[in-house]
Amino acid sequence: MHSNIDLKTVRIEQVTTAGSAKLLKFIKAYYRFEGISFDLKSISADLPHLLCDPILGRAWFIWVNRRRVGYVIVTFGFDLEFGGRVATVTELYIEPLHRRKGIGTLVLGQIEEFCKAFGVRAMELQVTRKNAKVIKFYRRLGFDAHDRIPMSKRIAR
Repeated sequence: MHSNIDLKTVRIEQVTTAGSAKLLKFIKAYYRFEGISFDLKSISADLPHLLCDPILGRAWFIWVNRRRVGYVIVTFGFDLEFGGRVATVTELYIEPLHRRKGIGTLVLGQIEEFCKAFGVRAMELQVTRKNAKVIKFYRRLGFDAHDRIPMSKRIAR
């Protein structure tokens, strides 16, 4: 399971605007993997807001052995049901060669420690219902499913 990876080298590093181009490549790969429409123009226009405003959230590169292998994005909200400030893991992507090796577990642990220090009371994420392996993985890490369905409405710019 952990072949060729020294898990002690797994770390996250906050993305700055200087890393936007590399982050966009990872985002494109993640969207392709998930079947999400990738609008380069729109994402390129919106990404600087996230990277420059820590109130909105954070983006981190995932590093293993001095090599970027993915990224994670967390945004912040507030929910009385969960005790106040909530962090949503909106995107977590690890390159296919590095999956199922313990990296995701370590990264989400690092994100949780960051969230604790930042006053976050709950973490949430979304996963497709058909992705049983990932659901099982998130449950092992303490995430619970709720009897709700996410609903979205895009608001025209």
